[in-house]
Amino acid sequence: MRLKRLMHKKRHLLNHAVFKATVIIGLSAIVIGFLIYFLEGKVNNNFSSISDGIWWFFVTISTVGYGDKVPSTGLGRFLAIVVMLFGVAILSVITATISSIFVTQKLREGKGLHELKLNNHLLICGWSRHCDEILTTLEKRSKEFSTIVLINQLPEETIEEILARYEKIDLRFVRGDFTKESILLRASAKQAKAAIIVPDISNPMNKQSDERTILATLTLKTLNTKINVVAHIIDPENYAHLNKARADEIVVSDAFTGHILAHHILTPGIPRFWEQVFNEDSPVALQQYPIPKSLVGSTYLELTAHCRQIMPDGILLGLVEMNVPFDLNSLLSSDYSYLDEFILRKFKEAGLGSEQEKKVKIQLAPRSDTILNESQYYLVLERKKS
Repeated sequence: MRLKRLMHKKRHLLNHAVFKATVIIGLSAIVIGFLIYFLEGKVNNNFSSISDGIWWFFVTISTVGYGDKVPSTGLGRFLAIVVMLFGVAILSVITATISSIFVTQKLREGKGLHELKLNNHLLICGWSRHCDEILTTLEKRSKEFSTIVLINQLPEETIEEILARYEKIDLRFVRGDFTKESILLRASAKQAKAAIIVPDISNPMNKQSDERTILATLTLKTLNTKINVVAHIIDPENYAHLNKARADEIVVSDAFTGHILAHHILTPGIPRFWEQVFNEDSPVALQQYPIPKSLVGSTYLELTAHCRQIMPDGILLGLVEMNVPFDLNSLLSSDYSYLDEFILRKFKEAGLGSEQEKKVKIQLAPRSDTILNESQYYLVLERKKS
């Protein structure tokens, strides 16, 4: 397979216009260098070797005209005229070809047809009414991801408008169906750090559905087992399917709408609190910070005292624990056996490697004697820094 790919690249290189033009110029330089040396070498000290002839060839076709080496014989001058006429033409072809390659590449990139070469970037698969909010939030925290890639089928003029609107972000675009492996590979999905999948409305031919979100999650996780996938679904009944597809986080449309409506009647301050917290123009924000090394092994009560000291205006809310899920598949052999089945059963009985194992665990207002560890972060509500 690898040999076949190398042969394909070799054929592509040999058929490339720039390669052909470069070979023609290289061969021409050697032939003309030898001829001018043969015609001028015995009577003209300027051409004492073939390398002098090659130098003269390149100076002549590039129209630099240093004048350091000039033919003196009739045949030499005739050869110079031929080089001037045809050499400039060949060089123009190469210049035009290179320019055409760059222009074509830029056009393909603008249309989302170019293959991207990126690392640790964020993919946004699909387009919905929430994507503007996503990009606005990410734009204000642009240090999190150096590059964001949009994968959808929006009209070209719409994409141009989006790219212009979020000029502070290094925003790229790949056109196509994000459920297809070939499209995800064009977006460097194997090297991506995270992906957000939304119910897609970019193509009127594709109905907005959770099935495409599930399929995209499966494809992404197959291409890149380490990618962090956050998926948005419409129907809560599809939660289990998406969980089996190994989505890291699942957001369900209107999951808390009923609670919010009820609390607007019962306790109006609670919904208003969350509205203010998630409003980008709010003077306060939720933040999470890693547990200081000096406090690892200490208690939550000591962390409370530490926070009061370093941020008197902040409010400590709880702990966030970031766990790396245990990958059971790494222990199993490629040839599945009864021993593998036994190992799988025993680990699941111990609660390891299960689908229920979560990467992020929240402890709001934990007990004061809770012991802190290095995989935890503390969650605070604080005023935004101006």
